[in-house]
Amino acid sequence: MPRRFVWPKQDLVGAHQELTEPVVDLEGFFRGDEEAIKQASDIIKAACLQHGFFQVINHGVDLNLISLAHDHMHNFFKLPTCDKQRVRRMPGSIWGYSSGHADRYLSKLPWKETLSFGYNENCPNPIGIDFFNSTLGKDFEQTG
Repeated sequence: MPRRFVWPKQDLVGAHQELTEPVVDLEGFFRGDEEAIKQASDIIKAACLQHGFFQVINHGVDLNLISLAHDHMHNFFKLPTCDKQRVRRMPGSIWGYSSGHADRYLSKLPWKETLSFGYNENCPNPIGIDFFNSTLGKDFEQTG
């Protein structure tokens, strides 16, 4: 592990138990199986109430599309911090780049970074493309 990610023990919060993310299988959902739909719904509700995330399998999303999305994410997150900060989340906004409060910990790198932006498939304006073009330029048009 690179040393720049290793935090002093006094800055770490100890876990009380190991977290295993719930798995939501959508195969039955797509078949219209009422019991599978209820089970998936119950798993999602419990996960959201307990810790806020879960893994979805058999979702039907094309693996090539997932791979392309990973490539675009990698291209963004490997940018220098000063470039990513051009799209930083502004106070009061829910969209933009966040580096897990890295500004509070200048000596060590954060373990998480996020980039969020609006999307609405029914919107006539290409929100994602506009976001990336206006903040990072044409090189990131495909990311949008």
